[in-house]
Amino acid sequence: MSANTAVLIDDCWAGLEEQSDLDWDLHAISNRREAIAFLQRFENRLCVYSPYIEKLYSNYSFVVPQSDHGSITILPDEQAWHDTFQDIPAHAVEPTGVYIIPGETMGHSGLYLKIPNENRLVASKELPFYDGLRLLIRHYKTLGEAFLPVLVKGDLREYEARMPSLHLHRVKLNCLTHCSQLSVNTLARAITAHVMALFEQYGQRATDVAMRNSCH
Repeated sequence: MSANTAVLIDDCWAGLEEQSDLDWDLHAISNRREAIAFLQRFENRLCVYSPYIEKLYSNYSFVVPQSDHGSITILPDEQAWHDTFQDIPAHAVEPTGVYIIPGETMGHSGLYLKIPNENRLVASKELPFYDGLRLLIRHYKTLGEAFLPVLVKGDLREYEARMPSLHLHRVKLNCLTHCSQLSVNTLARAITAHVMALFEQYGQRATDVAMRNSCH
């Protein structure tokens, strides 16, 4: 990862310092319909990678079948060709073992990240989305890498049959040496912008600040 790209990513993530945890009003999810509704919350909020055609979509919609047995499909916006990234090899997108889960499954509200411990004998951590994301960003930064989370299209079918959770993968920029620096920077910016949009849409910090100010 070039120094220029590292600075760009740091700038993109800088907004996290001014954001709060997500506060999603989710009820306990116990059936497929609710699970799909949970998934749809992430529509255009996390980029989706298709390993079969080696493309990453940042502008798309989920197509949910009318029947109870069909699979969710992803429909890219054909008019937004600049939001589709080509030639992203499968080895450039790796599983992280990190899952997004609704806090209600643990008796909490909002979203949580289930983060595996490097020592497999030690239990994983469940942290509020905001805290977990910051931890992951710092962790990968110490390794000289970037945490650029995406969903993988092939995971969606498996997801539907399980307890609502989304497995995060990440793009490894050091595997994109065949791409131009401009393309790599554009890709990194798109991924971080989508994650930041989650905070802008569901974060409560602005509301909390306004309420605190009104009390003085």
